[in-house]
Amino acid sequence: MLNETFSSHLSIRLAYALAKIDIADDYRERMLILVSDNLSAQFDHADTRTPFVLLPSLCCQACGEPAERTIGVSLAWFLLQVSANLLDKVEDRELTSIQSGPSDASIITNLTTGMILVAQWILNHLELDHVDGGTAWDIQRAFHETTLSVCSGQHLDLSADAPDLSTCWQIAEAKSGAAFALACYAGARLATNRSDVLDAFFSFGRELGTIVQIDDDLEDLANISEHCSSWRMKKTLVNAYLKFVESSASSTRQNDRALSATLNSSHEPISSGSVLYLQLEKLKYATLAENALKRLKLAGEFQHRLISIIHHESRLRNYAN
Repeated sequence: MLNETFSSHLSIRLAYALAKIDIADDYRERMLILVSDNLSAQFDHADTRTPFVLLPSLCCQACGEPAERTIGVSLAWFLLQVSANLLDKVEDRELTSIQSGPSDASIITNLTTGMILVAQWILNHLELDHVDGGTAWDIQRAFHETTLSVCSGQHLDLSADAPDLSTCWQIAEAKSGAAFALACYAGARLATNRSDVLDAFFSFGRELGTIVQIDDDLEDLANISEHCSSWRMKKTLVNAYLKFVESSASSTRQNDRALSATLNSSHEPISSGSVLYLQLEKLKYATLAENALKRLKLAGEFQHRLISIIHHESRLRNYAN
């Protein structure tokens, strides 16, 4: 199925679900526009980057079932992703204007709450995609457990004033890692109930999601002006590693003025090795993700497409501004 066709199917299913639920017209319209804007953004660069909303479909097709079977699951997962991202911005006080209207935190919070419940409605009606009850139940359970994992990771993020490196990795895996694991597991579950296959897709998604989180943290560096120090307040893997280096340096080389000057320079993430460390971590997770796929011995086309996603997301880049 072509990207444009799949995107159209998702939009139609969303409009159908919202029409079936008794909510205020303005609330329905705001939610529809907000999700549509985010969905369009997914496909803006589809020629160079595979939209993540296609992950359930690709994993399902890799197991032998058609993309049409994944409309509901893909849309439900995407709604949770958009909701999680927006709530994260609200809770981190990083919410900026959005195309769909006012960016008031209370309005966005209410819209995202509704989106999570719409996702549940969609999962309760997977018969529209000819999904049997047992399969639907397994997928719903996975969605519920993952949503709690993401919430738990966000709680850890919010409650830790200055999380250390180990804690930051826990947060990354509990949030982005778990979310992408769900996308791949749920897509594969639509086609099979073999535990070895599902475990492999789950692992692939978890490693891919962690790569995406690393890249997001590194991407912040490209948007920082040379004299801006506010990035040091962010709870990112970049800062966690930098603090780890500083802590190690203070305990072993307290009198090294050259090192101290380096750590206090405007290019701390580069000079401290934070960027190099996280680039290497991306490659490590990419290897783990690729190994998970190789265990499956997939048909050539889908093996190639999924591996190409890994390679694109883990590629070495220049994050310096």
